[in-house]
Amino acid sequence: MHYSRISAFLLGALLLGSLFMAFVATGNFQTVSEILKSPPPQAEKMIKQLGDENARLLLRYQAGEENRLFFESWETAQLVLGLLLAGLLFLWDKGRLLAGLAGAIVVLTVFQHFKITPELVWQGCAVDLMPVTADPTARQQFFRLHATYGVIEAVKLLLMVAIGIALFPRRRRARQQVEIDAVDYAHDRHVDG
Repeated sequence: MHYSRISAFLLGALLLGSLFMAFVATGNFQTVSEILKSPPPQAEKMIKQLGDENARLLLRYQAGEENRLFFESWETAQLVLGLLLAGLLFLWDKGRLLAGLAGAIVVLTVFQHFKITPELVWQGCAVDLMPVTADPTARQQFFRLHATYGVIEAVKLLLMVAIGIALFPRRRRARQQVEIDAVDYAHDRHVDG
């Protein structure tokens, strides 16, 4: 069985998914600003009726809801991919240490999924609809939790990179020794002019 190839595929899926989620999470909130800067004519009338601040709150809530759904779904996918990767690496004789690293990714994801994400979802819903002038304590607590989530994601990415480096060791090719026969012709010692 091609343990390293299948492991590389699963690892690639984990890495790509994590990078994609970072792109999506920031992109959803940037879209809110872009819509409010230059809304389509049909939406401009609705935004004026709501008022700029209410429209911003509503659109940020929508972006937050999408992000919450995406992150919960991605965490579930990470658990499945991580368990498959850890199991496959464990079965591979050369991958026992790597299986431990993949297991650490799974443990961190379980912690995120069952401890941090539910709290982020609950606080995020409240913060998304909170006016900027409201008490900053809830917002600060949300951002601390969000930062913790981000640090865990960074650690997981580092573990994935470490697994990737170990899966693809540098293969040093043996230098080919080429023997060159010395040619010593007496009449070839001059330079033609």
